Amino acid sequence: MPYISLTKTGSNGKNGDSESEDAEKLLSEKRKKIFRHPIRDRILGILRDGKPRTQSDIGKILAMSNAAVHYHVKLLLEVGIIKPHSTRPGPNGITEKLYSVDTENWPVVSEDDVDYYVDYTVSWMNERHREGMNILKSERDNMPPFLAGSYSVCAPMEELIQFKREVEKFFNDFYMKYENAAGGKLSTFAVTFAILPSREKKTEDSRNILEFEPDAKES
Repeated sequence: MPYISLTKTGSNGKNGDSESEDAEKLLSEKRKKIFRHPIRDRILGILRDGKPRTQSDIGKILAMSNAAVHYHVKLLLEVGIIKPHSTRPGPNGITEKLYSVDTENWPVVSEDDVDYYVDYTVSWMNERHREGMNILKSERDNMPPFLAGSYSVCAPMEELIQFKREVEKFFNDFYMKYENAAGGKLSTFAVTFAILPSREKKTEDSRNILEFEPDAKES
C-alpha cells in the first residue's frame, strides 16, 4: 500500500440512482472490502508479475496451508480480481488450476476513502502481530529482540500532533535507511506503530509494555 495522507473533504452526495449504477457501486464496494486484507494483498502481489500460479504455489510462498489460501483465492475469484488461467497435472493424478490477476477489475480507491484505508491498515497491523506472536511462541529458546505494547496518554492536542509527526519521521527514517539493504547479516522484522483515539480512562494499566533483548554474544 502506498503512503497515504488523508485529508478531510466534504461529501459529494449520491451520484446517479439507476439500478445498474447501484449494482456496480455494490460490486465496487465488495471488491474494496475483499481487497483490503493483507493476505489477499500479498496474493495479488505474487500474481502481479503476470506468471499464473496454483493455490499450492501461493501457499508455499506465503508458508500457508492450501485450505487457508483457498479461502482467500475464492473471495478474490468471486469479485473477478483474479481469474482462472489454465490447468496443469498435479501430484497423485490431481489436476491443478492456475490463477492470474485481472487488472481491469481492480477496485478504484480514492485517497479520501477513510473507511478503506483504516480497515486495510488495521488488518495489516493485525496480520503482522499475529505472525510475530506465532514466531515468538515457537522460538522461545532462540527469541529475537522485540518490543510490543501500548500506552494510554492524556495530552494537549497541539503536543499530540507534534508527537505524531516526530514518531512518523523516526519510523520513516529507519525504513528509508534499510529499504534497499542487501547482503550481510540482516534480520527481518515487522515494525508497527499507531497513535489512535481512545475512550479508556487513565488507570494503573495505562502503560502496558512487553520487551525483550537477548544478551550480547561474546566474540
